[in-house]
Amino acid sequence: MSSKFKILDKKNIHNGFFKMNEVTLKYQKYDGSWSNELKRELFGGAQVSAVLPYDPKNKKIVLIQQFRPGTISKDSENYLDEVVAGIIDPGETPEDTAKRECFEETGCEVNNLKLIQGYFPAPGSSESFYNLFLGQVAAPDKVIIRGLENENEDILVKSYSFDEVKKKMENKEILNGLTLIALQWFFLNIYKS
Repeated sequence: MSSKFKILDKKNIHNGFFKMNEVTLKYQKYDGSWSNELKRELFGGAQVSAVLPYDPKNKKIVLIQQFRPGTISKDSENYLDEVVAGIIDPGETPEDTAKRECFEETGCEVNNLKLIQGYFPAPGSSESFYNLFLGQVAAPDKVIIRGLENENEDILVKSYSFDEVKKKMENKEILNGLTLIALQWFFLNIYKS
């Protein structure tokens, strides 16, 4: 398969917590001709694993909350209900990362892991790719605080009944896109009331 794009130049323009690259490229148009040269800034992109922890025996879903800086420009809650997610470390598989992050962020060990979907969350602005899993766990029976101190994490962990989570979705309380995808998949494929 021949490439349908040509990278003319790529340079790093920021290298902090997130990386930003400036890319100059051309792409092949539908009529077979080539586009004019275009320049775009792209987040370097994290390769991420995420997992929706659920307890089939007790009919619970485990969600976490933590402060998210990306929410500060909106008049909304800054602590969002989310599924577990983290960056894949060098040498790790997406499955290994999902299990590691689930334990770090919730204290739950994953017994059974199933791939829901891999996808690009924002291909117009980022090179990130997300691997989304469903993981069976024994849900905690109380609210707990977790997270790695060296990553400055302060994570609230809470178990909800399937119906409580469905109600949160109906009330438009789930504002994180990754979490919406995971929960919509769950209610379409696992829990049908």
